[in-house]
Amino acid sequence: MRRVLFLVLVLGVLAGATAIAQTGGTRDAYELQEPSVTSRAVLRLPSDDGCIRFTRATVRFLPPPGAVFGVLTVTANGREATRMTGVPRAARTTIRLSGARTAVRVSGTTLGGQVVHAERTYRRCGVAAKAKPKTPQKRATPRATPPPVESGGGEDG
Repeated sequence: MRRVLFLVLVLGVLAGATAIAQTGGTRDAYELQEPSVTSRAVLRLPSDDGCIRFTRATVRFLPPPGAVFGVLTVTANGREATRMTGVPRAARTTIRLSGARTAVRVSGTTLGGQVVHAERTYRRCGVAAKAKPKTPQKRATPRATPPPVESGGGEDG
């Protein structure tokens, strides 16, 4: 009987320790006072130096504790690629880069009304911009060449 009670006690202590470890002993992000945020500190986009070889880009959000984003939106070439709501901690999204150039815009608003924004334009290596389709050209018809001009050959007399 003592072994059973001891086992129940040990399991209870372990369950309590697990619950405390999961909460981390910190307060919920919604309970903290919202700090001042900047786009540079919160948004991470891949570099756009030169041309890129990849076809996907991962956008990362790193809000400080207490900064909860009500809306985070990522657009690619003017079309919404991702929309996240209620983001209290780090998040990421991967979007597809299509065509020779892709303009990526990221914007977000915290629950406190602070706005962050970033944009980059990615140019793919080795992909030419779409050119207007060429109209078939008419073949040049061979021109009849005039007979050569002959001079001389006779006697004047």
